[in-house]
Amino acid sequence: MSYSILLVDDHKNTIRIWSDILSEEGYLVLSAETGKQALDIFQEEKIDLVVLDMMLPDMKGLEVLEKIKEIKNDIIVIMVTGFGGVETAVKAMRLGAHNYRTKPVEPEDLKESIKKALETLESISSKEQVEFIRNRQKKDFDPKNIIGKSPAIKDILEIVQKVATSESSTVLIRGETGTGKELIARGIHYLSSRKDYPFIDVNCTAIPENLLESELFGYEKGAFTDAKQSRKGVFELADGGTLFLDEIGDMSYAMQAKLLRVLQDKIFKKVGGSKRISVNIRIIASTNMDLERAVKENKFREDLYYRLKVIPITLPPLRKREDDAIIIANHYLKQFNKEFKKNIKGFNDDALKLIKSYSWPGNIRELKNIIERGVLLESVDKLTDKHLMIQLDDISDKPEEMIDENIMSVQDKNQVRSDILSSQFNLHLDSLTLEEAEKALIKKVLELNNWNRNTVASSIGINRTTLYSKMKRYNINKNQM
Repeated sequence: MSYSILLVDDHKNTIRIWSDILSEEGYLVLSAETGKQALDIFQEEKIDLVVLDMMLPDMKGLEVLEKIKEIKNDIIVIMVTGFGGVETAVKAMRLGAHNYRTKPVEPEDLKESIKKALETLESISSKEQVEFIRNRQKKDFDPKNIIGKSPAIKDILEIVQKVATSESSTVLIRGETGTGKELIARGIHYLSSRKDYPFIDVNCTAIPENLLESELFGYEKGAFTDAKQSRKGVFELADGGTLFLDEIGDMSYAMQAKLLRVLQDKIFKKVGGSKRISVNIRIIASTNMDLERAVKENKFREDLYYRLKVIPITLPPLRKREDDAIIIANHYLKQFNKEFKKNIKGFNDDALKLIKSYSWPGNIRELKNIIERGVLLESVDKLTDKHLMIQLDDISDKPEEMIDENIMSVQDKNQVRSDILSSQFNLHLDSLTLEEAEKALIKKVLELNNWNRNTVASSIGINRTTLYSKMKRYNINKNQM
């Protein structure tokens, strides 16, 4: 399906760049430089998503947002601004904005925000839309995408099959970034009797804390300023199906208490409402955080932790899955050959040796990205080690093998990480804890990369969401540097 996107910004250069980027992604792009132009286009054309600048020559972006929502309440709007703070973001979200980005918006961030906005059910209200996206997700999922022949992955697949037979047991999926936690969650859902009902995922990091409650439970008309009509939350939208709470370790302590009550009773009230709403859903949560440590530090509720881990699943990192890296690499080679209309037949011996020996700090996601890049850029019979463009001297190359939870003490782990950081970035970390060392690393790499968070996330082997979460946790702000 080809989506139509309306770009609203008074900077012609910004419009041109964004239009080129989104057109290449297959979107139908329209543009406006004023609020009036935007409203005229919106009334005349079928628009699926709007990227709206906060400051326009003739009116404020929030005013345009409000008028657009009056015309079509369920339209997806991503607000963009070079100014503003938390209050502005909150007001935009309460007026119905799906997301809020701060300029400069990097191309990959823009594409990812639009992709996620179009794929999620977070702002879906009509039954027709729910059914459409639910059927598309079901069609896109294939259990064969859980790839591998190692004993570790075979054990995981066996657990998934067993868990799928359970109707309501909560599941806690743990693993490093990029190990496929969402894929396992979808596997449980689509192999279960709930498969004909919604699978809804919520990223607990991406939604501002003061909006998370209304996103989860919905709100009644008049619950707060600008709540002009009632809205269902994802708990209600997922009724009969599965709710996947991604990165639950980043949820606030106060919100954890509210979630615990709902998990126990499966009953909740909308924000500003008095009616008790009962739902039949399975909760699957995921995290890459050490929740036991978070419990000891009073950052995560112990009762919620045990309520979630009725069925714990731990995904091993790719470096501990023996020869699975080769199997997965061949899978993605075949996939991207088809997508890019290429006919690359495989990998040469040096490339295979590199794929097996590299520690894959970004796990399956990193491997997929590298194969995609190689297939897209090359037209050869076989990909070589040079085509893969893996930097073996990256700091993220082999940290986990050096920092084994079962072998090294906390003091030893801190010393190893400090030695790595000191040698790579001239950081003097002899007396720092592991968290202090990580904070110092992130700050240093942000400085070296001119605060380009996409580049920083890639270079240290984590995704952007995790990077944003860590920056928030460590209070890392460009204005403080």
